[in-house]
Amino acid sequence: MTQILTFVMIVALNFVNDVYNRLAILHGASLLMGCTMGPLISTIAFFNPSVIITAALGTSAVFVCFSGAALFAKRRHYMYLGGILSSCISLLFTFRFLNFITMGSFSSGLYEVELFGGLLIFIGYVVFDTQMIIEDASAGRKDFVRHALDLLLDFVAVFVRLLVILARNSEKKERKNRS
Repeated sequence: MTQILTFVMIVALNFVNDVYNRLAILHGASLLMGCTMGPLISTIAFFNPSVIITAALGTSAVFVCFSGAALFAKRRHYMYLGGILSSCISLLFTFRFLNFITMGSFSSGLYEVELFGGLLIFIGYVVFDTQMIIEDASAGRKDFVRHALDLLLDFVAVFVRLLVILARNSEKKERKNRS
């Protein structure tokens, strides 16, 4: 339910012009994203809380490095990534739909592709969105609410995928140590 409300708020952001209402919608969407991630984080915190801190620091490092790369790159150097990344997202959606139709018969392989491919795609979106923000600012479009939402979506997507990868690796390591 929170995912649907988050989607509705993100779409509603396009139809509201008042800055204060847009900020309220951004805050509401952020709150709902946090509520959506809550069960995942609480489950991982129960078994290994250090993974959450590692994922947060890793996501922050990814953001600093790749946003820095986009900031110091030539103007419009990474703008071509938008089409490629959108096509890759469509491909991941197709994989998920295929997995649903086949009732999970390809689940382990497709899950790995979704997890690691999604991580790489959203790291690419960090670079692309940073360059888009720079271009929008250069053109005089200073929609800081939309830019904040774009970067928040990138951060959450990278964080969740990194969190799942680190939790799985931690679980495998624990199982290996027990046996």
